[in-house]
Amino acid sequence: MVRRGLVVLCVAAAAAFAVQVASADPSNAKNSLQITAICGGQQVPVVVNGNGEFTPAHVVGSTSVFVPTAFDTTFSFTPTGGTTESEHDTSAKHNQKANGVTCDIPAALNTFTSPEGTFSISGTVTGFFTPASK
Repeated sequence: MVRRGLVVLCVAAAAAFAVQVASADPSNAKNSLQITAICGGQQVPVVVNGNGEFTPAHVVGSTSVFVPTAFDTTFSFTPTGGTTESEHDTSAKHNQKANGVTCDIPAALNTFTSPEGTFSISGTVTGFFTPASK
């Protein structure tokens, strides 16, 4: 029950911060969240619209999409004046692509603050970009 409550809290916090960090289409969508990943040594800003386990991320400023196939992430929320609560989540699809890309999601680039508190995302995600490179 506590775990379910923490997940709901993290999703609600992400939705609350989404409006503040949104800056480009499709990030104007309801419940979108802009995240900065480090892929191949480069910062890649992406926007996630939705809350599915393997929701694709739109690369800001391009027509490319990152399709996740595995992840190891930690969501943390610290209410103003409160104690930090964290949720660690891992998952992977079967039959991973041989040429998958692993990106880091550093908390330093993915921490969002509001009057309600501070929300952060950190970890790694593996997947592939579309369209595929030739």
